[in-house]
Amino acid sequence: MASSPSRKHAAPLLALVLLLPCISTAATAQPLASSEAKALYRVRRLLGAPPALAPLTTAPDPCAIRPTPSLSIACAGGHVTSLSILGDRQPDPRWRGALPSTFSVDALFTTLTRLPALSRLSLVALGVWGPLPGAKLLRLQSLQTLNLSANYLYGAVPGQLARMYSLQSLVLSRNWLNDTVPSLSALAFLEELDLGSNSLDGAFPEVPASVARLVLAGNNFTGKIPAAAASLAHLRFLDVSRNRLTGWIPSAVFALPALRHLDLSRNQLTGQLPASTACADALDFVDLSANLLVGARPACLRSRAVLVAGNCFADAKQQRPSAYCSPAAIAASLPPTQGNGGGAGRGGGKGRGVGMVLGIVGAVVGGALLVALVMVVVLRRARRRHQHPEAMYLPKSPLVTPAKKADGGKSPAKVAHHKIATTADKRHASQAARVNTLEVPAYRAYTMEELQEVTDNFASPNLIKDSPLTQLYNGQLQDGSRVLVRCLRLKPKYSPRSLSQYMEIISKFHHRHLVSIIGHCIVNDQENPTIASSVYLISECVTNGSLRSHLTEWRKREMLKWPQRVSAAIGIARGIQFLHNVTAPDVVQNDINIENILLDKTLTSKISDFSLPMISTSKNGKIFSENPFVVQEENDTGSAQPTEKGDRDDIYQFGLILLEVITGKSTESRRDLESLKAQLSEALAEDPDMLKDMADPTIRGTFALDSLSKVTEIALNCTASDPSDRPSVDDVLWNLQYSMQVQDGWASSESLSLSVKSQS
Repeated sequence: MASSPSRKHAAPLLALVLLLPCISTAATAQPLASSEAKALYRVRRLLGAPPALAPLTTAPDPCAIRPTPSLSIACAGGHVTSLSILGDRQPDPRWRGALPSTFSVDALFTTLTRLPALSRLSLVALGVWGPLPGAKLLRLQSLQTLNLSANYLYGAVPGQLARMYSLQSLVLSRNWLNDTVPSLSALAFLEELDLGSNSLDGAFPEVPASVARLVLAGNNFTGKIPAAAASLAHLRFLDVSRNRLTGWIPSAVFALPALRHLDLSRNQLTGQLPASTACADALDFVDLSANLLVGARPACLRSRAVLVAGNCFADAKQQRPSAYCSPAAIAASLPPTQGNGGGAGRGGGKGRGVGMVLGIVGAVVGGALLVALVMVVVLRRARRRHQHPEAMYLPKSPLVTPAKKADGGKSPAKVAHHKIATTADKRHASQAARVNTLEVPAYRAYTMEELQEVTDNFASPNLIKDSPLTQLYNGQLQDGSRVLVRCLRLKPKYSPRSLSQYMEIISKFHHRHLVSIIGHCIVNDQENPTIASSVYLISECVTNGSLRSHLTEWRKREMLKWPQRVSAAIGIARGIQFLHNVTAPDVVQNDINIENILLDKTLTSKISDFSLPMISTSKNGKIFSENPFVVQEENDTGSAQPTEKGDRDDIYQFGLILLEVITGKSTESRRDLESLKAQLSEALAEDPDMLKDMADPTIRGTFALDSLSKVTEIALNCTASDPSDRPSVDDVLWNLQYSMQVQDGWASSESLSLSVKSQS
């Protein structure tokens, strides 16, 4: 049967209609520009190839990657319009999640400027560090959303952000940003501003009227909440907690029509909220806790679940005594009279009388509090001295004073020679040494099979150091503990039996300030089984870096202020004291090098490379220590060394460490060392300001001058050219503890001064 003419015409028309979506899709789904694809791959490389960007390596088209919580790329017209990356490098105070030192924040944002259509950029928890490059950001004029939270950005908020007029959301929270915030009032479309958890300071930032979410919590903003905050008609969420804001709260803030969340807690806000204060209907969360508010709460705050603990409200629970909220401060911070001022003349005399009374009461109460505070401090110190006489300032040990200048000054007196202790004298370690011993995993002998398992069969990725004399491997025990495995060659004269006795001695070397050896494995010579050829030593792994890295790397340097440096030095001295007292003769000629001083996660210092002596007796009956390991190919300077000289070598090396702790600089040559010592000696004797200037800039403002002077004096004496002029480790430790107590006293007085100022 023949088909009708209308049906013949309808079929092609239907096919055309069905093809239209395909034609439209082909027209709009343009391929991504090659320059932008290259930019995305470069971003991945600059960010250290985070797992979130792994799909980029396999996807033929970045725009076709399926969105996930960790990666989202959107494109239009052959251009990237949105890039959102969520990493796993959460920020921490020790910067363990930051990208390596080779990272460049300028290079990253220069690359991002090659995405001209980018309207949304989110780089969260990726370890990005450095100052925000404002000029590069300004080139991203299409940007509407910028989220760089949970990174390691520092420095000021760049002023160029105030000219990114398309911004609707700006989130820079959880970084290390500081300084003041530029005015952002010109950003007419900005709806979200989150600067929380940084170190920003200055006055309350100027924001546009369009803002709906404002987070400034966890900074150091000061001054009053501006009256302009009460005109933010679109504001729904306001969090300014954990700052240092003062003065009265503009009561109109509570009545903002869109406000739902208000957090003003943990500031220094004062005064009494007017009884006429009104609250918006939408307001369902208010936190005013830990301020200095007084009086009765307005009715609209009593009818809601409002957090007010830690104030001085008269009608609420969990409040502080009224004296805590200074009456003088309250009188000064009462909100100004509302209205046209017509009643000011009639009520002015009464107001001034109330203010005068409150001021007098405040002065009396403040004075009484100050006297009580001083009495408490004095009594606590007196009680501490009575109960713990050893906590008093230590008398100065007879350290050699630095050499005076040639103009009439006498040469320094020499330290009296300390007698060498006998075996009986040192049978028991000194009390100072025993106090610092630690409980560590039980020492035991390991088999070669166990070491192969620990090091993954001595795999090359685990090899840290390889030389003709020693190899050092990373390892992991069955319980997950990380260890180091060191292989040392033995001198060809020791039997396995004598080595076992030697290891029994080594197993006792446990101390808080020594890297602990927790096991060994003796390997016999294949040709002569009665001779031991090498020993594997298994020790704890300290992963937080060396003392030098904490003095030179900018990310670590900020953690090591003067008190932490003195504490680390005291730890090293205690470790040396232990080595000099644990056996007879001393364990001396240790490699007390600043690179061999490790700091654990609590910044406790540990000596990582110390001598492991074999006690021997010469033909004339003199006791000496001998290193059984091959330390040099031809000339073994570690064998048969008398202890009278060796202990002062350790003190000299320790003095070099102290000089670097003080100045932050290493001495590369003998000439540099002598020049530095001469300058420090001159500063110590004649110019305290010069000594302050020579100190590492990182620690300025954190030290007591007397404490710094005492440590400088110790360092100069430890590095005396004549070994007999160098102090003993007991003298050094005594004086370092004295320096720390001077520092603690200075810090307490500074805290008291600040407390008094805050109360006044």
